[in-house]
Amino acid sequence: MCQILVNLESRYHSGLLFNKMKKQILLSIYLISVVFLSCSNEKDSNKMATQNELSYSSELQLSALNEAIEANPDDPFLYFKRANYFYGINNFRIAQNDIQKAIRIDKSVSAYWLLSAQINNELRNIDQALEEAEKALQLENKEPILYVLLANCLLEKNDTISANKYISLLSAVAPQMAELNYIQAKKLLIKKDTIHSFYKYKECIQKDPQFIEAYIELMSLYYKKQMYDSIMPLLIKAKRMRPCKPELFLYEGKFFESIHKDQVAYASYKEGLLCDPQAAELYLPMSDYYVSQGNYRLAMSYLGKWIEKHPQDAKSISKMGDFALKQNDKNGAITFYKNSLSIDSTNAYLKKEVERLQKMLIYEADTSR
Repeated sequence: MCQILVNLESRYHSGLLFNKMKKQILLSIYLISVVFLSCSNEKDSNKMATQNELSYSSELQLSALNEAIEANPDDPFLYFKRANYFYGINNFRIAQNDIQKAIRIDKSVSAYWLLSAQINNELRNIDQALEEAEKALQLENKEPILYVLLANCLLEKNDTISANKYISLLSAVAPQMAELNYIQAKKLLIKKDTIHSFYKYKECIQKDPQFIEAYIELMSLYYKKQMYDSIMPLLIKAKRMRPCKPELFLYEGKFFESIHKDQVAYASYKEGLLCDPQAAELYLPMSDYYVSQGNYRLAMSYLGKWIEKHPQDAKSISKMGDFALKQNDKNGAITFYKNSLSIDSTNAYLKKEVERLQKMLIYEADTSR
């Protein structure tokens, strides 16, 4: 196991000898792949349909569901069916609207709660997803995918002890599931066991080559090790399956940043936000881009959106103060610094900065001078 990591590291460090040439080659391969994918045959079974690529039969299915709902607006199963349809084509926000209608009409069906939990998990509403998954469990739902969802939500909250219960249940009833390897890998990562986590993600992809989340987690591992060249093959495959997945635009942009193509990276982040304007993972790189351009107003706009999703991020709130100060807004900077200190009171530098700015404001307001 250690040998594999050593091999990965040696491959990476030896690659630095011709890093610039290698990255340019990878860039060319990536661009050729993008062109190829855009022109590829629609019959490719690995390509997942987006809303604009619906086949004739699926359009008929949606049309039939719409007509049925119009004729029977109080039938929760029809809303469930349409929610499941939109969930299947990755249109999670529309799916969320329909499944909530189904639940409002009938709260006693476990399948409704399970689908709602899955949708909220995709939308990164982890607390709500966990609550709804537990509701499905209370209604005696024993589907393996429910155990996966419960374990995943608990691991997102770093609760490995509670997650173990559902990992054990999943191992007992569905040891062949790729999701089991994915959950095990996630648990190993929390324990900082990168080597075994790497193995588990690879096993997950071997069992299910379309398991997009495993690709993303592997890209994350490579990115943290600054092995940007290893991201590209995964990114090409993943974008073929889920072209509008926000995380893919994130790593695409990070790759371009690594070869100093900042404008191309910016285009990747922007395209990702066009696919999903609520993709919080793209707010920070967008903010960083505008900082590099000296546009602190737009940098604050995107960072503010990030803070709305992560209100306890003291570091980002402090950065808002820095950006306000860059625009000579001392009062605004003080407010942000104080808000950051209310979350993390141990930051001695911020305390001194607040005192310094307050003294400056008093001095500037002193008309007796």
